[in-house]
Amino acid sequence: MLYGAETWLLSVTQMKRLEAAHHKFQRRLLGITWRDKVRNEDIRKKTGSRKLEDIIRERRLRWLGHVLRMDSSRTARQATHCELRGYKRKPGRPRKNGVDVIKRDLRQMDLTWAEAEELANDKAGWRRRVAQCSHLDAG
Repeated sequence: MLYGAETWLLSVTQMKRLEAAHHKFQRRLLGITWRDKVRNEDIRKKTGSRKLEDIIRERRLRWLGHVLRMDSSRTARQATHCELRGYKRKPGRPRKNGVDVIKRDLRQMDLTWAEAEELANDKAGWRRRVAQCSHLDAG
C-alpha cells in the first residue's frame, strides 16, 4: 500500500492530496458518497484506520530506529550525519531534507536526536514509544 513511505518527504499539499485519495477509497469501500455528508473522522472510525499522516510518521520513526541501530560504517547511518559542503543554494527558504523531517517527528515525541539514538538501541522499547506517539495523535 505505502511502499517506501518511510523515505517520503511530502509537502503539506501532497499530504492533503494523499489523505483525500485515501478517504475517497475508504468511502468507496463503505458505499458512501460525498452527498451523504459523512465526516472523514467517522469514515476512519468505521474502517478502523488512522490518518495517513500518522501512519507515515510511524513508519518513518520505525525506520529511524532501524538506521540508528546500524553499524556506523553503513551508508544509511552515515547519511544521518551528512552535510553538503560547497553547495550554493538558491535564495529563499531551504528545502526540507530527511533529517529535518525526522527531527520534527522527534520533537513531536519530545525527544532530542541524542535521546533517540540512545532509546533506539532497545528495539522493543523504541517500537512501543513510536506506537504510543502515533496513537496519541490519532486520539
